[in-house]
Amino acid sequence: MRRRKVRRKTRTRLRERYERRLFEILRELSIPLVILHFTLAVGTLGYMWLSGGDFINSFYMTVITIGTIGYGEVVRGADTTAGRIFTTFLALGGIGVFTSTITVIARVFFKEELQQLWRRLSMLNAIERLEGHYILAGFDEATAELARILARRGQPFVVLDDTQEGLARIAEQRVDYYLPEAPFERETLLATGIRRAEGLVVNLGDDARNISIIAVARLIRPDKEDFAIYSFASSPEDAEKLEELGANRAFYPSRMIAGRLAAYLFHPESSYLQGLFDRLAFGEETDVDLLEVHVEKGHPWAGRAVGELRRELGVNVVALRTPAGRLDLDLTDDRVVPEGGALILFGRTERLEKLRERLEAAHELS
Repeated sequence: MRRRKVRRKTRTRLRERYERRLFEILRELSIPLVILHFTLAVGTLGYMWLSGGDFINSFYMTVITIGTIGYGEVVRGADTTAGRIFTTFLALGGIGVFTSTITVIARVFFKEELQQLWRRLSMLNAIERLEGHYILAGFDEATAELARILARRGQPFVVLDDTQEGLARIAEQRVDYYLPEAPFERETLLATGIRRAEGLVVNLGDDARNISIIAVARLIRPDKEDFAIYSFASSPEDAEKLEELGANRAFYPSRMIAGRLAAYLFHPESSYLQGLFDRLAFGEETDVDLLEVHVEKGHPWAGRAVGELRRELGVNVVALRTPAGRLDLDLTDDRVVPEGGALILFGRTERLEKLRERLEAAHELS
């Protein structure tokens, strides 16, 4: 049983990089805005001197002058010779300042890079609220199908992909959480909330890149029991290497497909059961599910009878994996659950999920 991750509010380097670039873009507004404020101040002070201290009307007169609105002289003294000379020079200089400032503001705020940075910062804020999620590194057809299965099960996930093909697929599938960054960089993995995540699926299409992200992820989350890494491999030999380097399991897709087909070929008379267990194994079944519960030392189920647990939990206890690793399917009601073993439960998905949450809460309190 995995311990629920504790949420920690951290500032990642990726966020700092985004914010730094955002401020660099917004800094383009500093000089035009300073000049505009200076022009407003000069105009307001000038009209205040002419009118004898009328601040509100002096400021209003300045705005309508440099903004080319021109409602006429609204402050006392503006219709004098000195006032009209002042208004003339203010208009000649101020109108150019005003229009230039508006142009710069429009150019900055409609800049594509600024909009992308804003979206990415918003995405980071959303990802920071996740926990117990999965990280999908690489988004090809196989990973996209996995994402659809996770979405149907209500399991949150974050996608990492910086390729044009992957980003196009992300947009088409309308993925909620994603980062268009290099997946094998430490700062990118930290930004996905890897310290709070449940696991990582690696499918970058190249074994060398897969090895890179597995190595970085294992430096951050070294415990295989606490954080699972599953990877695709281009050959059975590479699958073994990836497992040696830190992956919990590495899958060779051709072997998986062949094995799935072989199950139907060898057991044609049990097509319904094959299909059911097939969907359970691949997470495609949403009504019923299987759950493996490890009965560690001090676990509340240790030493209790199987029949008692069946009545109390409202699910089927279908098998017991003994501490020696043997799978026992002939479970009578009086069979006692030993410490160090594991129970295989079968039942409704919602009931098993509630049971999982209750066990995790009890584990946190112990």
